[in-house]
Parts: sequence; structure tokens; C-alpha cells
Amino acid sequence: MLPPNCSAHSGAADLAAGSLLLLECVLGALGNAVALWTFFFRLKVWKPYAVYLFNLVLADLLLAACLPVHATFYLRRKTWGLGPASRRATLFLRAQCRAAGVAFLTAVALDRYLRVVHPRLKVNLLSLRAAWGISALVWLLMAALTLQSAFPPESWTESSLGWLWREALFFLQFVLPFGLILFCNAGIIRTLQKRLRDPDRQPKLQRAQALVAVVVVLFALCFLPSLLARALLAAFRGTQRCGVLRALVPAADLTDSLTYLQGALNPAVYCFSNPAFRRSYRRLFYTLTLRGRGREAGAPGGELRDSDS
Repeated sequence: MLPPNCSAHSGAADLAAGSLLLLECVLGALGNAVALWTFFFRLKVWKPYAVYLFNLVLADLLLAACLPVHATFYLRRKTWGLGPASRRATLFLRAQCRAAGVAFLTAVALDRYLRVVHPRLKVNLLSLRAAWGISALVWLLMAALTLQSAFPPESWTESSLGWLWREALFFLQFVLPFGLILFCNAGIIRTLQKRLRDPDRQPKLQRAQALVAVVVVLFALCFLPSLLARALLAAFRGTQRCGVLRALVPAADLTDSLTYLQGALNPAVYCFSNPAFRRSYRRLFYTLTLRGRGREAGAPGGELRDSDS
């Protein structure tokens, strides 16, 4: 709890957090809607990695749907206009979708790692039914992990087990996947560097390296500021340093809003994963800018093939 007579409210930070959430909502809804369209109308061959990507798109779209309510909370100076039941349902869905998005991004990285680095393992023969089953288990697991943290009792304090569990889960759900994604992508790059020595095959290696860079930048930009702000806030809460808390609480709110940017930036991962997505987003760009309509009208649609993964 904050010390008595120590207010850490910041109207400017609330306005910035609310505005950022609305921007993330628009970008996330638009980018992932195009990705969903690509799956429905450009997908010719379904493979396990495509199932995980599809669930990632669904998680990001559901997350975008929650963000306007969260933005309103900040724009109304941290007051909820909804009833308790609606508030808790929104908090739960938001937390679950954010966690599920990270989990499916990790599943995509792990699937690619096994197929490239260990192609002879039997796990690579996973059926589509098994991939859908794994996806369902991921949703259930994320629901179980985020349920308690999304419905905190009013009596929780900084020393309670419930509060400690929520904070530990927040750190683990980003640190562990980030480490696993780095490990998988590093293994993929090393393997491709050995196999793709032919100059004609260098573009494929460059795309893989670009995908690794995009994922690393995405995680660093979206999650590291929030992890740092929450760690500092946890360290200084309970002290009498009101000046520090007045800076850390708004910083924690703003950086927490930044974590939802992942859903808006995931389309960049899709673009590096397959040319079908690049064509879809390029068509969207030309449509929004009112340029190149005639040029794009005759452009052939791409197919999402396993060889492009």
C-alpha cells in the first residue's frame, strides 16, 4: 500500500496510457483482421505452426476488443463505469489473451526450432488434430494461471501470497518465453548458417535473421520497460519516499499499457513468416493510401505453405 497522504495520481500519465491503449486497439484490430482474412482466403495447406499462428491472431483480436474498456478506465481518471461483474470479466479476458499471445508466439518458435534443428524427431509428425488439442490446452492453462491474478480480493496487500503470485506470474510469463524464444531462434540461425552456404539461398537465411530481430525487438520494446517499472515499484512500495512513488506509479501504468502493443506488432512477425501476409498488408497499405489500386488488382494471391515457415 502507498503511505498515507501520498498520492501518486498523474492526469498526464493517465491520458497518455489511455491514448496509447486506443492506438493499440486500432492497430491491433486492423492488422490482425487482415491476418485472419489471409488465413481464410489465402491458406492452402494447414500445418501445426499455422494452427498456432491462427490462435495467436485470435488472441490478439480478443485483446484488441478489451482495450477500449481499459483505455476508458484511464481516461476517466482510473474509475470504472462498468459493474463489478463486467469489470472482472474484462480484466480476466485481457490478462488471458495477453498471456495466450505470448504462449502461442513461443509455440510457433518451438515448432520452427524442432522442424529446422531436429527434423527427424517424431514430434514433427504431429497431426493437425493434435495441434488443435495443444492450442486448446494452452488456452485452458492461461485461463487457470491468470484467473487468480485477474480477480484479486480487495484485501490483498504487498505482503500477501496472492499479490506475490500475481507479480511472480507477470514476470515469469514474459521472462521464460523470451528466453525460450531466444534459444530456439539462435538454434535456427546456427543451423541455417551451416545448411544455406549457397549464395542463392542466402535470402532465406536473411529472412530468418530478420524474423529473429523482429521478435527480440518486439519483446524488448513491449515488456522490458514494464518489468523494470514493476520491479522498482515493488522495491519502493511500503517506504515513505513519496517523490519516488509519484514517479514510479504513473510509469508502471504507462509501461503496462505498452505491453499490449505486442498484439499490434505481431503482424510484423507474420510478414516475415510468409509472403502471403506481406501481399495482404501491401494491398491494405495501397488501399488506405488510395494508391496502386490498379497495380494491386491483378496481383496474384500468395499461399501459406509449410516450406515458407
